[in-house]
This record gives sequence, structure tokens and C-alpha cells, in this order.
Amino acid sequence: MTGRVSLDAGIIVFQFFFLSWSGWICETINETITRGRFVNKGFFSGPYTISHGIGGIGVYLACSPLKDHPLLVFLLGMALCTAVEYVMALFLEGCFRVKCWDYTTYPHTRWCHFRGRIALTTSLFFGIITLFVVYLYWDAGLTMTARLGRLLPPLDAMLAALFAADAVYNCVKLIRYKKEGIKVRNFAVFSDTELPE
Repeated sequence: MTGRVSLDAGIIVFQFFFLSWSGWICETINETITRGRFVNKGFFSGPYTISHGIGGIGVYLACSPLKDHPLLVFLLGMALCTAVEYVMALFLEGCFRVKCWDYTTYPHTRWCHFRGRIALTTSLFFGIITLFVVYLYWDAGLTMTARLGRLLPPLDAMLAALFAADAVYNCVKLIRYKKEGIKVRNFAVFSDTELPE
């Protein structure tokens, strides 16, 4: 039986932050262990990675109609996430002239990457995460929204307002960095690999 996809705006907003927080926690733990120092893997100051929020919602909507076919869910999720990651890498590198991640620097990806932007092992992990989101994690978020009840709309509004303020603050900061010629490689998600102008 295929899963029913809920498109309620309040739920989608909460799921965006729920998946973004989860992605930030996993990415930050992995990067901190790998680098031996704390690294905030969010693009902004807050504890969220918007690529995980947007990607998680997109993958769920695309893959949930295929819930009867786990292999297809795995392959489609792997392909979609890898494509999104590659496009995001090109976009962010073009905007800031700095790599936001570099798979040539990780032991588990340096042997199977493409230009440091995507890697086979990471793509396989994306497929596994897609299975987790489609079959378990999305429903966990729905359970939380159900328990919040009438608190959901004001909570969504508060989270959206904080996110908007964070986004404006950090975009202004990055623009100032660029105008003043300040290197942004130590800014949140950016890796230490700087691109030539």
C-alpha cells in the first residue's frame, strides 16, 4: 500500500525544521569527529542545515508513492540527493568561491569522489537515509506535530521568524566579508579549501 502524503502547510514547515535539525546534528557530529574540533555544519548560525530540510521533504514526496518498492525508493533517493548535492556545490562555489565541503579530505570518500563535490559512499548513504526518512522518520515528525496540536502554528511562526532573521544576518555578514576581502573559509559550513578568483 502506498503512503499518503500530507501537504498541510503547518506540517511541512515543522518537518522542514525537524529534518534540518536532524541533518545538522548528524553532519556536525561527523565533521567534528573527522576534524578533531567543533565544526558547525549549518550554513547559518542556527542548528539546522536547510539542504536536509528541503531535500528530506523533496525525497519523501518523490519516494513515498513507491513505498511498496524499497529498492526503487533507495535508488531514487540516492539519485535525487546526489543531484541536489552536486548542484548545490556548484551554486555555493560560484557564489562564494569557497568549497563548502570537499570529499577529497575524508578517508571514506577520498577514493570514490567526483571533483570533491559528490562521492559514491555518500550517495549510498543518501539511499539508506531515504529509506529511513520514508519508512520511519517522517512519521516520527507527524507524531510530534499531532502532539503539538494548537501549539503548531505559533511554533512554526516563531521558527520561521528566527530562521529569517538568521538568514538575513548571515547573508549581510557574507556580503560584508566579500566587500572587505575577508576570507570566509572558517565561516560555518565552509571547508578549508579555497578556490582561486
